[in-house]
Amino acid sequence: MYAVIIGGGKVGRNLAEELLDDGIVVAIIEKDSAKCEQIASSINALVINGDGADFSALESAGTNKADFTIAVTGSDEVNFVVCQLAKISFKVKITLARINDPRNESIFNKLGVDFTYTTTHIIAKMMHETINCKECGFPFAIPEFLSRKSKFEMIRFVIKENSPAKDKNFSDLAIPEGALAIAISRDGEMMLPSGKITLKAKDILYFTLRKDLHDVVRKTIVGI
Repeated sequence: MYAVIIGGGKVGRNLAEELLDDGIVVAIIEKDSAKCEQIASSINALVINGDGADFSALESAGTNKADFTIAVTGSDEVNFVVCQLAKISFKVKITLARINDPRNESIFNKLGVDFTYTTTHIIAKMMHETINCKECGFPFAIPEFLSRKSKFEMIRFVIKENSPAKDKNFSDLAIPEGALAIAISRDGEMMLPSGKITLKAKDILYFTLRKDLHDVVRKTIVGI
């Protein structure tokens, strides 16, 4: 797989390191030349000094071959333009964007950005849940899954029209031991997984699984 990351700050650099550890080929586009030098000297990735919202920079990064385009700059305007260019001009299947101002989230979603991440909401939600769990005496699990040292991860898979899991009963899926389905989302409603549920296009399956089983489960559910 190949990912083009726009933005070489802390988020972009850390993400690049994570992806490289997973064996994913990475290119990074960053405007700041000094940051480019630092990144190029420390990680094994193609680093391009340029504006990610510029067609030529995206072209130089080989965005036409990318499986993912990921915009994580500090500018919502740049992140939005990057995702639009990736979709329209380079036919990238999956775009991901960091959103700095929560008021812009609905615009990104309405105009076709596949996955959006609003920093403010994520941090507030995690802090809120930490406080609630601490008062109840239960450990808060998400930070443990987010740790790079963790052997497990929480992931979601989206059923598409061409997914091998589409129209199959959940019990018919060959889910390996070490992977546990924890929920299914359909039309905004959450359901507990059961063998009698027939999976439909646009269903979202949430799993807790060992990281080494990610590819196996993804191929079973999504097919790629």
